[in-house]
Amino acid sequence: MTTSTIRFALAASLVTGMFATQAAQAIGYGDAQPRAMGLAGTYTAMARGVESLYWNPANLALKDSPKFSLPLGLGASYILENNSWSVSTYNDFNGDFIDEGMKDDMLSDLDKEGLQFNTDIGLFLPVVGGAAFPLPWGLSSAIAFDMALGVEGQVPRDMIEFMLRGNQFERERIAAGRDPNYDIAEWDGEAWGLGVLSWGFAKPWIPAQLAPYVSQFAVGTTLKVMGGGLLEVIDSDGGFVTRVSGSQLNANGVARGAVGVGFGLDLGAAGVTKDGRTTVGLSLVNLLDVMNWSISAQQDSVFVVAEGVSVTSFTGKDGFDEIFDNPREVRLVDGRIDTVSESDVDAAIWEAGDPVFHVEQDISSFSRSLPAMLRLGVAHKPFPRLTVAANYDQAFSTGLGIDSTPRVSLATEYRLVNWFPVRFGLSAGGRGGRSSAFGFAFGPVTVKRFQMVLAELSLTNQGGFFPGSSQGAGISFNLFRIHLNR
Repeated sequence: MTTSTIRFALAASLVTGMFATQAAQAIGYGDAQPRAMGLAGTYTAMARGVESLYWNPANLALKDSPKFSLPLGLGASYILENNSWSVSTYNDFNGDFIDEGMKDDMLSDLDKEGLQFNTDIGLFLPVVGGAAFPLPWGLSSAIAFDMALGVEGQVPRDMIEFMLRGNQFERERIAAGRDPNYDIAEWDGEAWGLGVLSWGFAKPWIPAQLAPYVSQFAVGTTLKVMGGGLLEVIDSDGGFVTRVSGSQLNANGVARGAVGVGFGLDLGAAGVTKDGRTTVGLSLVNLLDVMNWSISAQQDSVFVVAEGVSVTSFTGKDGFDEIFDNPREVRLVDGRIDTVSESDVDAAIWEAGDPVFHVEQDISSFSRSLPAMLRLGVAHKPFPRLTVAANYDQAFSTGLGIDSTPRVSLATEYRLVNWFPVRFGLSAGGRGGRSSAFGFAFGPVTVKRFQMVLAELSLTNQGGFFPGSSQGAGISFNLFRIHLNR
């Protein structure tokens, strides 16, 4: 196999993953904001103002969180990662000819589930920046609206082998000690679009038991109203085998989708030590999220059946009904319409029927919620220009871009001068596995009630600490970010 061919196979896998497995970050504030990304997501104890809604709502009531803030910004983020191959993989196999041993090495790097891609795309726009403001009774508050968009999925391992080796005959696969059947049963994926209105509240409150140890303590909650659409694959099966006489194919998949509405609740607590140098935060995100997908709920089934298909099967044919052996929708002798196999009816009835490749049916409502997550964070300032932080994240289920694998991260932010912060972080676990991040910004520069940050940039490696060994990368950039504080 030549270099151009292997590049095509890799590119095709990549494009398939990008268009079939995106997991978009929320449009607005979130994990992909430049400061949060540059700190490798070590942000539970460091988020302030509107950003507190997504990390720990209790931070709204801390003294260094702006009581009134209207953040405006313009920027974007992009992350691409997979579960198997790195840049060094491509470099190792970049030659004039890819032999069978090299193909074996590439396939050995694949997980048994197949090739998984995740891409996140975020837009930071003024219209969704949100606002923080005070309320009566000593409450601090913030409100924001986000659009969460995403798709994620999985390509079966045998499909990747098919792209690398080509379509092999049954006898070739048996001679090589491989399963003669191409297993294509592990297609998976889901797509969603959610609009989320978040309103957070926090209040300072120091319990008597903590009074000797903390100078500040606050509790908070975020209330969420959500609406959107969900489409998910709930079952897939099938395979094909190629013989001299033709290929035998049997594949099917079932997906369901609906529009739904729901409500959510986050809880948080945060405290600052007596010396004011250490902040500890604990939050339960998506704790009571409930989504009921009941509007236009529908289940779709697709299937393809073929016996003895070859290249010549496609020549001189008027349609797929002359190529594939799918069941047909026919009118029976008694006038009823039914879906049957060829062996179930007479030839005349069968020939008059229409092949069935796709079946739609209305279904009752179903529930599918955002995974609940615990976040524990600590931030410490050894001296004013340096902050070190640690985070522990634990999701209680997997889905909608969230992984249940525990995640631990460490990070530091150092201001070389007051207007030039440099950030670095490391993390392990979660969806991204081993990751590293680096970022910097110019600002803040304060002019009266305006605070401006310019050219805020962060880069991250996903699935490895170094660019050459990582299985993904990301960038987050804010052209500008302006806070109007009172």
